[in-house]
Amino acid sequence: MVLIVEISRGDVNKYEYNSVLGVIELDRVLSGPWVYPVNYCDVPQTWNEGDNDPLDAVLFSIAPIVPGVLAIARVIGALELIDNGDIDHKIICVNAKDPRYAHVEGIDGLTPYERRDLITFFQLYKIPETGMGSVRVGKFWDKSRATLLIETCLDAYRVKFKTSRRTQ
Repeated sequence: MVLIVEISRGDVNKYEYNSVLGVIELDRVLSGPWVYPVNYCDVPQTWNEGDNDPLDAVLFSIAPIVPGVLAIARVIGALELIDNGDIDHKIICVNAKDPRYAHVEGIDGLTPYERRDLITFFQLYKIPETGMGSVRVGKFWDKSRATLLIETCLDAYRVKFKTSRRTQ
């Protein structure tokens, strides 16, 4: 799967792809005492009708990846997430070019710390901006359920933007 990195692992800056200008734009700076524990990405040519934005993915890799870079990923699952009332599930991927993640085929292949850090980050990162409980984190999904979500969001993109197929 192709991803576009929006935020580097370890960063406090929240970037988003500006589809009108075709560039990565600084959206905001995190207000709390934490950093992104993973590379945060956009799944190109998808549309998440839950939050009216492209589908989000997190990319496990040993090192930060520069925003704007195209990364090749392997989907291993998803994480249920409700952000201020909007369905905003995250696709969970590993860097297909990082041999340290070559053995990871599903969520259970991540260490307990990686899974816990991801959940904790999403539970807490918006508290200074939108208050306690504004983000609700649910369960991890397996790879097949994540793949269905991706397909749904690819179809929603084709309908919204009247395209016939994915160009990548």
